[in-house]
Amino acid sequence: MRLEVHPINPQSRFVKQAAEIFDKDGLVLYPTESGYAIGCSAESTRAIHRLYQLKKPMKKFVMAIILPDIRRASEYAHVSNFAFQIMKHRVPGPYTFILPADPSIARKLDVKRPEVGFRMPEHPFFKELFRLYDKPILSTAAKLSDDEIFTDPEDLWKLFEHKIDLMIDCGNIDIHPTNIISLVGNTVEVIRGELLPEP
Repeated sequence: MRLEVHPINPQSRFVKQAAEIFDKDGLVLYPTESGYAIGCSAESTRAIHRLYQLKKPMKKFVMAIILPDIRRASEYAHVSNFAFQIMKHRVPGPYTFILPADPSIARKLDVKRPEVGFRMPEHPFFKELFRLYDKPILSTAAKLSDDEIFTDPEDLWKLFEHKIDLMIDCGNIDIHPTNIISLVGNTVEVIRGELLPEP
């Protein structure tokens, strides 16, 4: 299913359908301010396995957990006071923050990770989604190889139509990769982009 959603004022009835798909172990292709991504409920083992299988063609794929509230990060990672102070003034925003993974992450996400990334997109779709849905989302870029760059939803639909349960189409979105900031060890390491001053 493909729904054309207003990019600034997304229709609640369509966003509600996305929330229902997440709750039913589904995969959703959705907009973020950095480009389109695909994700599922981070609390659904079945959906997580589907997402891993979808990204399997890529030799190395990166996933992050999208949070409805930054305080939820402690469910998946060790969040020090230092890290929380850095993050809280910059989310929602164009950041992926890397933190030490909690030991329980192997059980929750069925993968052993020493670190885990978190995002809180500022796209209007997520503002509306998290008004209706309060669970973290495991998310990855909407591509199947490292050299792919998709900005046109029509191209994405052709590639993923039979691999996902729902596409939220907000029109063309230029690729603007997030700033990736590691806060492991209570130090700031800029992996990509920059750490902007506090708003």
